[in-house]
Amino acid sequence: MNRPKSLRPLALLTLVMAPAAVWGQANLDPGRLPKSTVFYLAWHGTPSPDLRKANSLLALWDDADFAPVRGAMIEQMMQDSASSQEARTPLAREELMQYASLLDNEFVAGYISDPHSGKAKKGAPDSRASKWNGAFLVYDRTGKEETLAKLLLRMRTNEKEAPKISTTTIAGISAMKIERKTATTYWADDGRYTLTAAEPAVLGQIAVWVRHAEPGAARLSETAAYREAGDLLKGGVVEFFLHFPDLREMTEDSGAGGFRLRPLLESLKLEAVHAVACHLSLEGARTRIQGGILGDTSPGTLFDVWDEGAATPQSWRFVNANAVSYQESRVNPLGIYAVIKHAFQSMAGTGQKNLMDPTDSVETAAATRLGMPLPTALGLFSGEFATLQTNAALDPGKQVYVLGIRKKPEMLKLLHAGFGDRVTSERAEGETTFLKISQGGIESFAGTAAWKYYHLGVTNDVIVASGSSESMREVLAGLKSAAGESALPPQAWQAARARFPATINGLSFLDFQKIDWKAAKARWNLETEKISTARADQAALRSAFRNALKELDAQVFPRHLHLATGASSKDAQGVHFDGWIE
Repeated sequence: MNRPKSLRPLALLTLVMAPAAVWGQANLDPGRLPKSTVFYLAWHGTPSPDLRKANSLLALWDDADFAPVRGAMIEQMMQDSASSQEARTPLAREELMQYASLLDNEFVAGYISDPHSGKAKKGAPDSRASKWNGAFLVYDRTGKEETLAKLLLRMRTNEKEAPKISTTTIAGISAMKIERKTATTYWADDGRYTLTAAEPAVLGQIAVWVRHAEPGAARLSETAAYREAGDLLKGGVVEFFLHFPDLREMTEDSGAGGFRLRPLLESLKLEAVHAVACHLSLEGARTRIQGGILGDTSPGTLFDVWDEGAATPQSWRFVNANAVSYQESRVNPLGIYAVIKHAFQSMAGTGQKNLMDPTDSVETAAATRLGMPLPTALGLFSGEFATLQTNAALDPGKQVYVLGIRKKPEMLKLLHAGFGDRVTSERAEGETTFLKISQGGIESFAGTAAWKYYHLGVTNDVIVASGSSESMREVLAGLKSAAGESALPPQAWQAARARFPATINGLSFLDFQKIDWKAAKARWNLETEKISTARADQAALRSAFRNALKELDAQVFPRHLHLATGASSKDAQGVHFDGWIE
């Protein structure tokens, strides 16, 4: 999907939340968009200073001590702007902050599907399906007319080749038609709103939408998927909606090299996924994000990727009072394998041998290498994976990983078969078997050896692994002393867990107050100094953030942030997630 170039600057500005004077009122009702809307992102305006000050996350962003990070982000935007085709002159920092104030007002960006997609001639080079670009943006320019005009003028004067500009009339309003070699866009002002789209038909539809002049028109709110999203699209500063069936209709049946996308989508039963919806809201000091992937979770659909969940994750018992962060998720390994295998088998046409299907060769290789069929090997994993950090400096070398397993003897055979001679030592201590696995030539992003060894502790139901033997054993030792109250998760974590559904397939915590920010900053500074500068574009970004880290007072984080929590769950309506930053 191609976006009109004219939409990119405002998309960039969504990364910057400048201080604002007023709370943007939501006058653009996304539910009244055309029924054929595939997705939309609605920003309902920047909160007022009082609301920003009360909210922990926004107070952090506005804090003067956070200025080095804000500046680094702006410098990166300036670098991106300078390297783009349409903006060869870098933006001054003051100028970009002025443009960022455009976020004081609300906007809605989205995509409307081609009404003629079903009529396009299959495989025709001039097919409408290959040309259609339904992207649009509607912006409330009240009080921002001068700033918006300045931005548009800058965009046009910095283009390498001047576009052809003419006027036309669409849906009864005068519009500018801007023609470039690669794309054509349309701009119009209608009352308080500025509208832009790549298709005249789309501009006409959104013009009718902003006027509320569509009596009897089929609206997005009338679709089953939108109604299914319900409360996930209410009460937020930002909301997002994606309608999956429309996304499938946008694809063509064939592509380069005989690749057939439509059978792939049908094999994935994408129609079982009805929508993706989420919104972000401010609840006093807390910031909350709620969302879901909604649809029919019956067996045999794409939802098989996610596990049904459990009341208490196996790895939860390893969390103690020393924990700084914890993240757990549960997937269905056999379900993932079935989805992938079915997808590859669907790509070939009738009577054709699917040369892209690797499953036969993969299963044969697995049986040879692992001594068991691949589905049997995958069945030894419960699907739970967790990370646990007790190091206050957030040293990744001391992070611990917990992997849920079944049938310990078979799992040990699988580990030996999979790692081969990389297993350098093995010994049993009680019910736990300890393995030391060489990492060989694996390198980190800094160009140095990541970890020379992984240390594994294999119990009857989990594998506990870490690059640090001490960290791995510390976690296991904490389990043995679970009779003491200190071995229980922190009270705040337990209270937060109670907010979430009884059965979950994902859980996460990050305690900002337990981090040694001075030590963490020292480690980050050291790591950024080691990073290779082979690529010039990445070097500029690293330099900006390296300077920001040196200037940053890391205590700005615990000053505003206390605890981040989140969880996901699966039911008959889909997979849901909920989380807070407070």
